[in-house]
Amino acid sequence: MRKRTAILLAIVLVLLACVIGTYCAFGMYYTTHFLKNTSINGIDVSGLTASEAEELLAAEVEAYRLVVTGREEEQETVLGTDFDYCFVSNGETEALLMEQSAFAWIFACFSDGTSYSMDTSVTYDAEKLTAAVMEFSMMQTDQMVAPENAYVTQLEDGSYGIVAETEGTQLDTEKVLAAVETAVESGKKSLNLEMAECYVAADVTSADESLIEAVSLYNQYASMYINYYMSGDVVVTLDSSAFMDWFSLDEENNPSFDYASVAAWVEELADTYDTIGTCEPFVTSNGETVYVEAVTYGWKMDRESETEELYSLLLAGQTEGRSPVWTNSALTRGTNDVGDTYVEIDYTNQRMWYYKDGELLVETPVVTGNVSAGNASPEGMFYIVYKKQDAILTGETYETPVSYWMPFYGNVGIHDADSWRNTYGGTIYMTSGSHGCINTPTAQAQTIFENIEDGTPVICYSSSTDYGYGTASSGTSYVTNSSSGSSSGSDSGDDNIIIYDGSSSDSSGTSSSYTDTTGGGSTETNRIDDDDDSTSSDGTSTGEAEFEITISDETVWSDSSSSGSASEEEDGVIIIE
Repeated sequence: MRKRTAILLAIVLVLLACVIGTYCAFGMYYTTHFLKNTSINGIDVSGLTASEAEELLAAEVEAYRLVVTGREEEQETVLGTDFDYCFVSNGETEALLMEQSAFAWIFACFSDGTSYSMDTSVTYDAEKLTAAVMEFSMMQTDQMVAPENAYVTQLEDGSYGIVAETEGTQLDTEKVLAAVETAVESGKKSLNLEMAECYVAADVTSADESLIEAVSLYNQYASMYINYYMSGDVVVTLDSSAFMDWFSLDEENNPSFDYASVAAWVEELADTYDTIGTCEPFVTSNGETVYVEAVTYGWKMDRESETEELYSLLLAGQTEGRSPVWTNSALTRGTNDVGDTYVEIDYTNQRMWYYKDGELLVETPVVTGNVSAGNASPEGMFYIVYKKQDAILTGETYETPVSYWMPFYGNVGIHDADSWRNTYGGTIYMTSGSHGCINTPTAQAQTIFENIEDGTPVICYSSSTDYGYGTASSGTSYVTNSSSGSSSGSDSGDDNIIIYDGSSSDSSGTSSSYTDTTGGGSTETNRIDDDDDSTSSDGTSTGEAEFEITISDETVWSDSSSSGSASEEEDGVIIIE
């Protein structure tokens, strides 16, 4: 029994010794060989010595190829042989071998093993590598598309939005070469240039805060407009369809407008609506259409000031309404801007009319500037600058007091002249006219003065037609009944009325006759034409009167003798209008 036990024990010891010996033998083996399931840089080196593993690594290096992929999935390949890519042993493999636990070989047999990532020492020709990379098709300049920045654009509905950036295919050469070099040195077999951030990026993207702010500003300005109230019902609107072409933002999103474009728009506006300096149509009291230059009466914009004002309004970015800055303005806007309150002076016919609110208040003969002396009165559209009572008019050779002074152009104006003149109209102005002013019968000058306002337009022109008004006297005239043999004191109709000019109470002076056709003393107003006067057998003139008269029930008649005389107390009195 003891003998059998001893034998068995001996056998066990022998077997144990064998196992231990075998285990130790394998442990010794793996001190110089890599364990099972061991890889370096993906190469299986199980059971290989360091030198044998290096041979495999060298072979792997010699077969090296790098696949480079671009943004649009285009690929280029560079071979190790193209740039003399070689493995160099610097003891890295031996170091890895020494790191492993040789006597843990049995566990390595039944595990997933160990994978080493080793920075393989290699050599290569950098210049050849660069040359190879530069030969890539994607590296050719003519094959690259530069990126485009995101930007603001106007949309179809008139608002503004952001157009996103375009990536393009432009590569940064330095970044590409650096990425390839890093891949080669680390033994990588593939390189994605987009992931390596080798592409030139747009400077401005759609997420850029400054760009988002710019869109907001563009939309703010695009929604604004400025209404110009040109007087009357004329409104001119300046909106974004015009001024957004002048608009821009600087790098800090400060708005600005092209000043020259603003000024050009104001110039165009002024050219359209200014009337000073233009010849405007005017329908005269005689129905004739004349064209009169707007000299001082009319509209004229202060273009420089208005440009400054408009530029400031545009910068403010707010919808506004405004009236332009005018250096001259009229009472109305429309055809000739005159309206229905104005003074009209016809130099050809030496006639003046004053209308107020469409009603004719005064029609009178006048005497204007002396043509032969070079003092012709100015033609054009003017306006009453001011009015003054009891003024003294002075010149180089005169100092004249007047009761009613209404200047409309420099020293030229409308004023009374009865203190030195008793006849108006006709051709007096040709040789014996004024220094340029409008000499007016005092009564008519007073009526105008008492009803006219500063700024009232004065239209002065020379008619193309002489309507034959002739001359007339100012002041009080005497009326007599010239019916042959009649001495009745009433207006019986179809009577000849003798009108004596001047202020004397007798029948001296020139006279004209007017035929009463009212038949019973009703009112009638008419004009006379002294140019057609004929002389009757008693020496009186029988033409039409050169002024307006009113025949009424209150008119007093007296019989005139064949010589045309009449008694003072029986004379009827009228005022020449």
